[in-house]
Amino acid sequence: MQVSVLIPTHNRVDLLTRTLSSLCDVNAPSGVRIEVIVTANACTDGTHAKVVEIAENFPFDLIIAEESEPGQNHARNKCLQKANGEILAFVDDDVRFDEDWILGLVNVFERYNADVVGGRTKLWWGAVDKPDWFRPRLSPILAGYDRGEEVKEVGLPGPVGANMAFHRRVYEEIGGFHTAIQDEDNPLYRGNEVEYLQRAADAGFNGYYAPDALVYHWVSPDRVTPGFFKQAGRGYGHSRVNMKDHFGPFTAARSSAGYLYLAAWHGFRQALAWSTGKTAAQYYHSYTKNVGLGGLEGTLHRLKERLG
Repeated sequence: MQVSVLIPTHNRVDLLTRTLSSLCDVNAPSGVRIEVIVTANACTDGTHAKVVEIAENFPFDLIIAEESEPGQNHARNKCLQKANGEILAFVDDDVRFDEDWILGLVNVFERYNADVVGGRTKLWWGAVDKPDWFRPRLSPILAGYDRGEEVKEVGLPGPVGANMAFHRRVYEEIGGFHTAIQDEDNPLYRGNEVEYLQRAADAGFNGYYAPDALVYHWVSPDRVTPGFFKQAGRGYGHSRVNMKDHFGPFTAARSSAGYLYLAAWHGFRQALAWSTGKTAAQYYHSYTKNVGLGGLEGTLHRLKERLG
């Protein structure tokens, strides 16, 4: 069996270097070949040269690809085009690997005939102290994914893009990632993988959670600020509208009603949380309110496009 570890990156060479260093310590199960493909997505910070340098003494095959079109899903598609593995494992460029990460992935694919596997992703509080107000329900907004200690079947979309893998048969049937989700009106491009995982579900593929396929996802200081939760919500709401292939008047009306309700209800809950001093609830409802606002913005944008 061959595993392709796929890492899209954009101008974060120091974080990428740390991630690759961590990957050096991952155990390679017997009979499993590993290749690592890094796609430099419109990078201008010396990423290509640094990966070439690292590759000289790397324990696995390390390949650097270039993608000039900005956007995470463009970079993901380039990774897929270069990959040779039966298992296609995407990770972010700012994670730290548990030494049994690949073993945890492979075991679930082999024992359960899994199509899609979401690895356990814990938050890595290395650059900022975990705030006293932080609560577990905020973790998924920061790309945390922890469903406990047992392997279990999960619905799709479920896994997070920081640590997800799928069998090559999924890619061969449903193709690459949707590249129209990110645009100049939605620079944060939240939820890029959601559309892909939903397509996998619609095609009848299964999903599993792998607790031993563990990575630690770095939390940057700016991600525990009100501004981040607001921007993340707006980006995800906008993305969900861009995920839709067909967007006629009926879809626009239904989407507008749903997103308006989301914005209004969670705006009220945010104000209530502020009045009672519940900080975690303020952040959660701010995020969800802004999913609604972002969805409304995205709907307006799609309508303008349709009307010319």
